[in-house]
Amino acid sequence: MGTLMKNITVYYNLVNNELADHRTNKFMLVSSPLPILMIMFLYHRFVRSWGPAFMANRQPFQLKKLIIVYNIVQIFLSCYLVVECLQWLYLPGYYNVWCQKINYDDTPVERLVIDRVWLYYFIKILDLLDTVFFVLRKKFSHVSFLHVYHHLGMCLLGFIGTKYVPGGHGIMLGFINSMVHAVMYTYYLIAIMRPQWVKQWWKKYITQLQILQFVLLILHFGHILFEPSCGYPKWVSFLFLPHNIFILFLFTDFYIKEYINKKKKED
Repeated sequence: MGTLMKNITVYYNLVNNELADHRTNKFMLVSSPLPILMIMFLYHRFVRSWGPAFMANRQPFQLKKLIIVYNIVQIFLSCYLVVECLQWLYLPGYYNVWCQKINYDDTPVERLVIDRVWLYYFIKILDLLDTVFFVLRKKFSHVSFLHVYHHLGMCLLGFIGTKYVPGGHGIMLGFINSMVHAVMYTYYLIAIMRPQWVKQWWKKYITQLQILQFVLLILHFGHILFEPSCGYPKWVSFLFLPHNIFILFLFTDFYIKEYINKKKKED
């Protein structure tokens, strides 16, 4: 038993400390996997079990003002990350879109990069409130497998990206995703503040935008597997690609059922 515990300790230290990026490994919610795993566990139990049970005999909470503030914060943070990526990385040509290895030099720009990577990871945790609001408003039909899986997957991948590969080629994921989220949360804000402005086709095209996002990310992470000169770790693609492909399948399946099959039935 003593040898087993020693081996577990050695392996944990290897994975959690030695293989981690020393620049971000002491950041909040990064130094140990336990906090994010606990957050993910509590989230899953609340939205799947505890929350619906709590709301069973209660009226939906009126959270309009809170959700308005939440959407505004999400729009601001998403736009902020998009502008930061353009201003410091892509427009000046500091980052190569085709292939960008991780730069470990201690420079002002690289310090900015790792700070923004952590911020993106934190935003993925903040995104979990979407589902909490659905439950508290008794919109249980919105708490689908796709919705919950996507949020949990982004939290876990955000942790891995921040802890082991903060920067480089993976920045494009945060850049594209932040653009999509800026549009998405703008739609949510309008829908709750001025529902009479919302057009029926808006949601359809936002879903198309989300599908396009995953196609671009699959291409972005996929092509470096066949680029021998690219210095970005290829294990990241082997980890991220299955998740993105599965999410693409789920979103496409949702789109077909929601906007194609339903339309055929109506016709």
